[in-house]
Amino acid sequence: MVASTVNRRSRYREYAQFLRVSADRLDMAVAPARLEHLRSKVNTERHTFLAWVVIWSVLALICVAPLVMLLVAHVGLPAPAFIAAQSDVLYSQLRIGDEPTNADFVASGSALAFLTAIVIGYAPIIAYGGPLSDIEHAHQTLKSIERG
Repeated sequence: MVASTVNRRSRYREYAQFLRVSADRLDMAVAPARLEHLRSKVNTERHTFLAWVVIWSVLALICVAPLVMLLVAHVGLPAPAFIAAQSDVLYSQLRIGDEPTNADFVASGSALAFLTAIVIGYAPIIAYGGPLSDIEHAHQTLKSIERG
């Protein structure tokens, strides 16, 4: 499994370098149709990483909502009236008598899910930093070629 991950990373690195070199060597006098093809490949790669981060960031925000609501109700953090009312309802439903044990479990689970979503969302960005730099360089080069 580790070997396949390393192999996949090295292949992706080679692909990103290919896109960068292709963008640097693009001659509009020789191959004007190549610009659109190369630009679509580069944009596809950029949008894939962007979609990954956006989806996991939204999921992280959804996961942290119960934690924030419980903190609003338990600690008394300032919040709009509607959110404060919903927070009080959630907190009262999770509390057993005077003990907020279920609320503690929900808050812990929410915090853990938030951290997990953030790590999953940003881990590929960190792991593929070099190829992303190549893709961004190719994007900027193609943009400058297209402008002028």
